[in-house]
Amino acid sequence: MAESISSIGALLKKTRQDKELTLEEISQLTRIREKYLVAIEADNWDALPSSVQQKGFVRSYARALELDPGPLLLELRSILQEDDLEVDLEESQEPDQRSDGEVSVSAAPSLMKEIGQVLKDQRKKLGFTISNVAEQIYIPERYLEAIEAGHLEELPSTVQGKGMVKNYAEFLGLDPEPLLLSYADVLQSRLEARREGIPETPDRSPIAIWFRRFLASPTLLWAGIVVLIGTVSLWAGLLIFGGAGAGSQATATIPGVADILVPTSSPTNTQAAPVTTPGDIEVAISPTVEELPEGEVDLATTPTPGLTGNEKIQVQLVILQRTYVRVIVDNILAFEGRLLPGSVKLFGGELSIEVITGNAAGVEVIYNQQALGVMGLFGEAVDRVFTAEGIATPTPTITLTPTPSDTPEASRTPTPTQADGAE
Repeated sequence: MAESISSIGALLKKTRQDKELTLEEISQLTRIREKYLVAIEADNWDALPSSVQQKGFVRSYARALELDPGPLLLELRSILQEDDLEVDLEESQEPDQRSDGEVSVSAAPSLMKEIGQVLKDQRKKLGFTISNVAEQIYIPERYLEAIEAGHLEELPSTVQGKGMVKNYAEFLGLDPEPLLLSYADVLQSRLEARREGIPETPDRSPIAIWFRRFLASPTLLWAGIVVLIGTVSLWAGLLIFGGAGAGSQATATIPGVADILVPTSSPTNTQAAPVTTPGDIEVAISPTVEELPEGEVDLATTPTPGLTGNEKIQVQLVILQRTYVRVIVDNILAFEGRLLPGSVKLFGGELSIEVITGNAAGVEVIYNQQALGVMGLFGEAVDRVFTAEGIATPTPTITLTPTPSDTPEASRTPTPTQADGAE
């Protein structure tokens, strides 16, 4: 069998290519770095850390490709010029089984003992005791002794054991990577020993391999993004163009703000039937339209001056009760008439805005975006002037003087007259 193998690396590489597997996938299956896989396929055995890693990597690589590792290990032994072929044949039985069917876990202790022996020899070469090492790297002595003796079960956990081996090797000036690789082989052997009785998974078909590659590639992610963008664009287009007609019809039936706030003043011919209860006196009420005095105009007849937004003075009047309002903007009459509850008027000027009302409780003032509340009491006539500097109450410029009345003339005092014949 050994003579038929021209090159271990060439055989492994050809088998991998026939199964359409990449080095990255083999690295994921065997937990071996790609650079070591490349060295194995090139038969560059000097690039591997040690002979233990050389045999362990070849064995794991062959098992990942579903090959018998025995002939490959025999060929590797002849290349490395080692004589203990029987030990390799016993260790190469897959999956580490003896002839009687029991799981062999001797490979794991031997690897762990080899790790401990390397650390122990280096420690003695440097003249350190276990106590000296424990004081420097803060690892209890019992764990250091367990590592040197190869007793993995005495360590707190496999993860902590890996860290202890790494720190121990770095402290002794050794390269921790080969030791950590051997430690990983120990854990792998223990894991395989615990899988006794678990049925093996069926071989992966080429379709399953392709599907796994497809899921791992970014093509699926980009395809999902494109589908998501297309779905959102289609949905937005349906909302914008498909619902335009229905939106316009629904908007046409919504009443305006002016229709709600300002009731119409035109009388209607239909009257609601009065609701009466027994014992009440029915009174006929006919709607009447209030006639405005001469010279006054209603809200609908007097337009609100337009604003540019750059005025120094802005006054907004919110009508709470029916009232008469007169507004003079920059000495020009801007509005005069009666306003209904719910009306809102906005005025803007540069010099002054004078507001005169006959019912101060019915007018709420917002001056330069500041709510001032109502102007006064119910039925109170108020005249206020709003300027850029503040609010002022104008003083009357004309004083009424009483009209003088005519002074009555003094009546003459009658003089006595003598009677005729009296002397």
